[in-house]
Amino acid sequence: MSRGLALRTGIVGLLALAVTAAMACGAPAEQEPATSAPAAARQQPAATQAAAPVQQAAPTATTALAQPAGMSDRAAGGAAPTVAPAATAVPDATAGEPVQADLRVAITPPYAENLLGWRVGGTNQGILQPMQEALFQRDYQTWEAKPMLAESWSVSPDGRQWTIKLRENVPFHHEADTFGVSDFVFSFQLWSHAEAKTGFGDFWHQILGPDGERRNWTADELGTAPTVTEVSDNEMVWNMKRPELWIPFYASDATTDPLIYSLDYWATNGEAAYAANPVGTGPWRHVSYEQGAKLEYERAFDDHWRINPDFDTLTFFFAEEDLTRVAMLRAGEADIAEIPRELQGEIVKAGYAITKSTLPAFMVWIGIGGQYLEDRRDANDPNTNVLVRRAMNHAMNRDALNEAFFDNKMELMANTGWHPTDPSFDPAWEIPAYDPDLSRQLLQEAGYSEGSGPSVEFMAGKLVGVPELTEVAVPMISWLEEVGFTVDAQIGEFQPIRTRYKAREMNGVLWTHRTGFWPAGRNMRVYFVSPTLAGAVYMYEDPYTEDLFSKWQSSVDDEERLNLMKDAGQYMYEQNATIPLGFLFAEFGINPNVIAEYSVNNSYFGGMKGHEYTKVVRN
Repeated sequence: MSRGLALRTGIVGLLALAVTAAMACGAPAEQEPATSAPAAARQQPAATQAAAPVQQAAPTATTALAQPAGMSDRAAGGAAPTVAPAATAVPDATAGEPVQADLRVAITPPYAENLLGWRVGGTNQGILQPMQEALFQRDYQTWEAKPMLAESWSVSPDGRQWTIKLRENVPFHHEADTFGVSDFVFSFQLWSHAEAKTGFGDFWHQILGPDGERRNWTADELGTAPTVTEVSDNEMVWNMKRPELWIPFYASDATTDPLIYSLDYWATNGEAAYAANPVGTGPWRHVSYEQGAKLEYERAFDDHWRINPDFDTLTFFFAEEDLTRVAMLRAGEADIAEIPRELQGEIVKAGYAITKSTLPAFMVWIGIGGQYLEDRRDANDPNTNVLVRRAMNHAMNRDALNEAFFDNKMELMANTGWHPTDPSFDPAWEIPAYDPDLSRQLLQEAGYSEGSGPSVEFMAGKLVGVPELTEVAVPMISWLEEVGFTVDAQIGEFQPIRTRYKAREMNGVLWTHRTGFWPAGRNMRVYFVSPTLAGAVYMYEDPYTEDLFSKWQSSVDDEERLNLMKDAGQYMYEQNATIPLGFLFAEFGINPNVIAEYSVNNSYFGGMKGHEYTKVVRN
């Protein structure tokens, strides 16, 4: 038995033992204890029997939801898709007394914790979204841009000048100041700070920062920037250095970075005080924080400008182990919990419920590192050989992964970054078939003798919303070894992965990754361009796609942008740029005796956000 299969068998055994203990912790009133999970739900994926070629997934309800062509937001309200269901209305508070005042949510810990979001970046900032708001928000069913702290906006025909009117008289939590233009400028200075860990720091610097290598943190006075004209405290004009049509997307709550900070609070108290007791404009106010354990909020105002939460308090409990979160839900220690899909049947049998997003929330795939431009490219890296990348793809039994780990809930993906609803998607793209013999043949064509294939690292770490990321790595490693790869497995935390990909030091590395349900243009910017084009993960860099994306981001013609994105997708598909897996809905276990409604939308922040809209059961 290979090391990978042995490890997977061990994982399954531990799961089986722990599930029994977890399920004994209790159930909602009048519910019977759950029976043990069906063996098929956690069975070992078959690694030897070749599957039939995978056909493109049949259209589902989600494939009717066309995303806006190019997602151009040329006017207030943005562009809506051609077909979409009506958004679900948030119910008014019902009569009666709430069954409890405290909302408790158990989630996978962020891979880096810090109450200054710009210092950690990524989805780590999701735990701050209850407290901090953004300029825009996105309708998660129509993708329409909606006002948040920005009340109205317009863009010039050349895409270079944005005029944004801010919502007036919105107080920060310390109530000594209200949100204004200087707070936005200060916030974007933090996002693009030289020490920032934000995914879009370079993007903001390139469109609004000073010229050259200077960062406006050191070059300009805090709260002012030459590129931002302050018409009044509540109106500003951005004079950007290049066209950009997606501002209401990049500056929205749908992305990770654009949280608004208070310049007054920072100037009065300093960074250390801000980190210890941060403030924002959101409906929840920070109370306390225990790193690695929990983060507590309380209702911020009696009458918040946007929404008054149904609960008095919100507490995030960070629990690394899947079965710990199951046990917390069963014991009444959590009201909402992140539950692996293979264990969800157990809690449903026990009387709990699963809430599901309205659209897919996560895109899951394996990154193939080392595909850099010449400054970081290693010609001896096997990952740079397209034949090797094809061999990797055909070594993967996606159907087995889907059945064993995701309860067949994953919509398999043909090309990482492109969902069938995206206008630039090509329906001719095929999901790579599981074919170990073809993988071995491709390795021979690449110059490797039988039994002496390439050596690679395989890194895996958990991320919120897809707790299965570490477990799926185990059979994938085994399948690579079976076709001839030598694999150095590193399964643990995600932070070491992020540190290396941010430094562009992933030569010879494969790693598990997930992001949200985004349009292809956003995925290109984040994952598939170099630092020159304000990339963030540097998973794939190629002179051809660099040129396509440079033209795309500078164009204001929707048809041209669409064709450029189609060309980029086709090239990456032919190059086997990644190992695509699939799309998943966000799903969480809830206690229906406490939670009347929780809409997770399609946010890849998972259970971190949207709790101001969560409804409590009332007597």
